[in-house]
Amino acid sequence: MSGRVIAAASAVLLFLPGAASAAPGPSGWRAQSIADQQWHVAAMGLPQAHGVTRGDGVVVAVVDSGVDGTAPDLVGALLPGTGFGSAAGSAGTDDKDGHGTAMATLIAGRAVDGGALGVAPAARVLPVSVGSDGGRFTTASVASGINWAVDNGADVINLSLTSEATLTPDLLRAVNYAFDHDVVVVAGTGNTGERHVGAPANIRGVIAVSGTEEGNAPWASSNTGPETVLAAPARGIVTAVPLAVSSTGYAAVDGTSAATALVSGAAALVRAKFPDLDAGNVVNRLITTATDLGAPGRDDPTGFGLVDVVAALSADVPPVPRNPLAPPPRTTPPPGSATAAPADPSATPPQADRAGPEVAPGIRALVVFGGLALVVIAVVVVSVLLSRRPRPTAPRTPDLPPPSDDFWRHAP
Repeated sequence: MSGRVIAAASAVLLFLPGAASAAPGPSGWRAQSIADQQWHVAAMGLPQAHGVTRGDGVVVAVVDSGVDGTAPDLVGALLPGTGFGSAAGSAGTDDKDGHGTAMATLIAGRAVDGGALGVAPAARVLPVSVGSDGGRFTTASVASGINWAVDNGADVINLSLTSEATLTPDLLRAVNYAFDHDVVVVAGTGNTGERHVGAPANIRGVIAVSGTEEGNAPWASSNTGPETVLAAPARGIVTAVPLAVSSTGYAAVDGTSAATALVSGAAALVRAKFPDLDAGNVVNRLITTATDLGAPGRDDPTGFGLVDVVAALSADVPPVPRNPLAPPPRTTPPPGSATAAPADPSATPPQADRAGPEVAPGIRALVVFGGLALVVIAVVVVSVLLSRRPRPTAPRTPDLPPPSDDFWRHAP
């Protein structure tokens, strides 16, 4: 039985006014647009990055609560989507609580009329709803969403959700399926301030993202652990939400959900700038160019450091043979395989003449037959003994706890 998944929820803290005109008035006064309120845009160097690429041709799957198909800043960004779990039968464009819409906008928002700008505003979003209510995702529906996204052309999969469980076989199989098809997978570490990174972020090869505040300090509510890979802005992140959530269509959010979406957008820019790079080298480029924030090297709070979009697009990074986050390849032969190559017959020295009497051919055949008979008897005895040994049972997958009641904390 699949357990529940707790979304790495961004708490909606502040509803914002609608985007104002960027044009100055008669007195020269200029209203502040929504894009102007996105502090992370300048902090991440997005204007400079967009001079290099805007993510054209890259598909980012948002596996979440759905993506509002009427959001102005996502007009022209959405591809045909789908739904699983309680959202089965939908097109992935009905978002009742706004989480998926907020993430999609941070990835690919078009900033229409001064609206919210995404990290990769020319990328396309593949909306995959895995729960109609946004907070009751099962591992089975998330796994199905990942598989569907892979089969429908995703280059990057954004998973702004997490689980308290460390063992989730269904998610493990789905994520490995994505890796097998050259897809970059990004997931959040969680927002409870604990030293614990659950699935899918704890799966090796996934970019597990924690959060930072303005000034690059680690966000105190981020979950941390040795699985952390990168950090990105996570506090007071302005984005778009459905009108059913906010009458203005915009809100400021906190959470590693937002940080995850920003890193997914960065991955989309790298894939657009370097279309020949495989997923492993995209991951490598992001982690080797990150700005180290803590002790030298990888650390629990921020991983390899704060994502640096401009450096990821411009630095000279040597290629690697595989995803540096993935488990190392096996170096020992599997059971039953040969451990050494057979010797070259031509290199075998000639046999010396053996002392003693010559064995008659008939006796030799009898000895060989007797040896084979002994081998057969031994195999039968071993088989009987093995059949009496208790067989190991498959490990049980623990059920996951239901989401907390404060999954969404809307401001009054």
